[in-house]
Amino acid sequence: MFEFNEEDLKINKRGQLSPSQKDWLKNIGKGGVRLQGFNVWIAIGFMFLGLCITLGLYLSNEDSRAALFANPLNLLIFPVAIVVIVGILVLSMVLARWNANKLQSAVLSSVSGNVRFDRDYSSESNIATYYVIVGKKKFKFADEMSATFKEGQNTSFIIAKPVCMSL
Repeated sequence: MFEFNEEDLKINKRGQLSPSQKDWLKNIGKGGVRLQGFNVWIAIGFMFLGLCITLGLYLSNEDSRAALFANPLNLLIFPVAIVVIVGILVLSMVLARWNANKLQSAVLSSVSGNVRFDRDYSSESNIATYYVIVGKKKFKFADEMSATFKEGQNTSFIIAKPVCMSL
């Protein structure tokens, strides 16, 4: 989680993100784009590996070659599959960049109210999700937050999605 200091809090109270918070959000967004780019290269590698294996099997003997070239639609399937897969990968990169830009231009908003806790547990995935409810706004956390917040306490937050900081 992001570490912030008194200077960050002073700037947050004015409704702005500090330069270090902006840099942190920018780096988180860039990391997501880098990771998605790495995933795209892996997917392209597997796509071409599958294509080579499939073509190798089709071209391995005379009967399978005859079956491949017997119907023109068989030859159309390979380029169409490549275009569809590349289109999906390009879309995933565009969405990763869009999310990174959205994260970089995060806007601060505030919420105040009494703190309540809630918890959701999925027996299928064996994962617990913890919620801190401030007023009518619900915040999701991966860890129990009762050590950080006191139930029933009236508190205020400055929020820059997905970052949440207590004042």
